[in-house]
Amino acid sequence: MATPSHALAVKSLNKSPGRRRFVFKSVSQRLDDIDINVFRSLDKVKTAPSEEGGSFLRDCLYEWRELNTAEDFISLYVEIVPFVDKLPSVLYHKELIFSKLISRLQMRARLSLEPILSLIAVLSRDLLEDFLPFLPRIVDSLVSLLESGADREPEIVEQIFTSWFYIMMYLQKYLIRDINKCAQGIVQMETILDQHCICCKTIHWNRCLATMVTLKLRYYPKDYVQEFMAEATSFLLRKDRKQLKSGIRKIMLEVVKKPSPERKSGVSGLLYHVMRGTASRFHSEAEQVLRLLLSNSILSIGDKLNQGKLFSYDKALFGQYIH
Repeated sequence: MATPSHALAVKSLNKSPGRRRFVFKSVSQRLDDIDINVFRSLDKVKTAPSEEGGSFLRDCLYEWRELNTAEDFISLYVEIVPFVDKLPSVLYHKELIFSKLISRLQMRARLSLEPILSLIAVLSRDLLEDFLPFLPRIVDSLVSLLESGADREPEIVEQIFTSWFYIMMYLQKYLIRDINKCAQGIVQMETILDQHCICCKTIHWNRCLATMVTLKLRYYPKDYVQEFMAEATSFLLRKDRKQLKSGIRKIMLEVVKKPSPERKSGVSGLLYHVMRGTASRFHSEAEQVLRLLLSNSILSIGDKLNQGKLFSYDKALFGQYIH
């Protein structure tokens, strides 16, 4: 009988031509082979659930029930299947469904992680804007999963970021309304919170969201995790030209305020992906980004931070939320 270790061994083989064909690949080689491309995928995407008034979550759950018989997934299936039949039911029980999904994002459920991560992504498609408040908890769960050993498992890393990319794709309409929601408002928020000791709940939900959505994963201490996050975040930055300048200014401010190696690497990767195009060409926004990076507004950020001028800017921007 085949076991998970047998399946992993087959996936780890080098199948390329040459003398070292069928030699086991190293972890770094397997990480290099990961290619997540949901934004330009040619796979057919459902435009509506299979039944009128149904949910994408129900369709996905039934599909995985045929493909996965791991204990953790089966127990999850039994617990949530009564609530996913119709979209109104999913909306009403969203907290219960979401809690049961993220509670199983653990390494002991590794055979169930792929369907669970797929279900989380599909849930975001059903809930749309109502899914935004769940993003901080997803990030915390993903970081915890990576820290518990998943960051050394290329297959799980691919599953995690495939799910994350789909979430970004499904929610892009809401995230790019104001790029501050997903692109680096962290420093301004930290300054206000540090000096005024106000609760995050007094800040508009989506601005608080930006702080938690990107920071922990963008500066995770593994370069390949930073790379995947940079690719996902750069997509959102480029979608709104008006907010590109504001977004880049904020990420530069992050690394100036706390110039750690992880932040320098994360910001460099993000800027690279913002300017990167296809077929070895620059993206159409690359010129604007380069001009911005060489402008006085960026080059003088460190001086303004030392002089305390940036806080006055933050207070003017967020003063309406300070009590």
